[in-house]
Amino acid sequence: MILDYYKNYHTYVNAVPGLEEGMAFVQTLLDKPAGTYHTKTDMYAMVQEGSTYDITSDRMETHRKFLDVQFVFSGQEVFEWEEAEQLEIDTPYEEETDFVFYKGSGKAYRATPGMFYVLFPQDAHKCRGAVNRQSSPYRKIVLKLPIS
Repeated sequence: MILDYYKNYHTYVNAVPGLEEGMAFVQTLLDKPAGTYHTKTDMYAMVQEGSTYDITSDRMETHRKFLDVQFVFSGQEVFEWEEAEQLEIDTPYEEETDFVFYKGSGKAYRATPGMFYVLFPQDAHKCRGAVNRQSSPYRKIVLKLPIS
């Protein structure tokens, strides 16, 4: 996992294939309404708006086809992270949905406006958690970068 501020993304372009192109794509989505947007390549992004909530009962997840690059633009959220092999699989990998679900939880991190985090295939996570158990509005973009 990588957690940093958007202004520092150039630090990671050599470590995360497609990140430079993905960041340019994200810039085109800043004023778009909530929804899913596709590029001419396999990359896509979801503009998400809503309210954070108690994620205690949510399952952790991983993906094999896409890296998640999640950007918080307004509001803030808690997300949980743990190395997938430290968790017990709840639902095995489903090719069609690109999800594996796990039992348990992870270490909590707070993402605030201007931050992004990159989640690799080994990074189990659950997102959109309420900070201090206080639901609040958020706007974020989840960029899906295909794994070569």
